[in-house]
Amino acid sequence: MRPYFTAFVMMAMLAGPAYSQKGGEVNSANKDPYKLKLEREQKERDQIERAYDAQMKRLKAQNATPTSSDPWKTIRPVDNAAKR
Repeated sequence: MRPYFTAFVMMAMLAGPAYSQKGGEVNSANKDPYKLKLEREQKERDQIERAYDAQMKRLKAQNATPTSSDPWKTIRPVDNAAKR
């Protein structure tokens, strides 16, 4: 009888922590550290993306005037430009 009682107590002691880790409601205290890290990195990526988009909008607003650029103007001879 004593070995059965000892086995029962050992099983109860091992089952207690496993039952408590099962978890219930998910909050930051119950989340896996890896998932928390992924969420934090995703928030940082989103913040960087929003900052990039805002900067690009500001740059487009500054350069709203269309400019005609001719990258070959210094290479072409002057008389060829006059013929066109």
